[in-house]
Amino acid sequence: SHTGSIEALQAFRRGLIAIQDTASQLDVLALDPQPGEQMLDMCAAPGGKTFAAAACMKNTGSIVACDIYERRLASIEKDAVRLGVETVTTRLSDGTVLNPAFKARFDRVLADVPCSGMGVIRRKPEIRYKKLEEIKKLPAVQSAILASAAHALKTGGIVVYSTCSVMEEENEDVVRDFLSRHQDFEPVPFSLPGGIHAPEGMVTLWPHRNGTDGFFISKLVKRN
Repeated sequence: SHTGSIEALQAFRRGLIAIQDTASQLDVLALDPQPGEQMLDMCAAPGGKTFAAAACMKNTGSIVACDIYERRLASIEKDAVRLGVETVTTRLSDGTVLNPAFKARFDRVLADVPCSGMGVIRRKPEIRYKKLEEIKKLPAVQSAILASAAHALKTGGIVVYSTCSVMEEENEDVVRDFLSRHQDFEPVPFSLPGGIHAPEGMVTLWPHRNGTDGFFISKLVKRN
């Protein structure tokens, strides 16, 4: 607190540090990308989770970071240079559309999808004024992105679906609907630092319980 601009610090400029909420870090730990793997970040901007994954992978393998806005991809590319990340390739791509070039290509896929943001109201209080009719449209978009993630995954691969929302309609309901339509996928139980356990392959983080943003994480595997 009261330290001035973090971006002015030499440690930041030299790429020694990055700023990220704990929930976002836990999201990447749930995905657990390994050195040498091929990973897809479907909704990557601004790139924090992409770079956390690159660190887990020890700057080996490859990560394709996608977004629908070119200017946001340019921001990822700039930060990759600052952080010394050499394994990230950006790509302009709409996650709601199946991409033939991505079919069964990746070991790990992160689908941190657009959402209502109801888990980050403490940081962005204006979120409470979002129009209800717009929020109701989100599950269809989220479901389409998760289906695209499944399309891009190799057999035996892992997908993490996540949101910065605590709304069941955007979280558990989307995952359960996906599983009902994709019999070749099943949940993967996981545990995270801080005593967080997800025996059914999904968990909601709460600010007052976990000290993080409100966040939903689910982990699924594509079976043989």
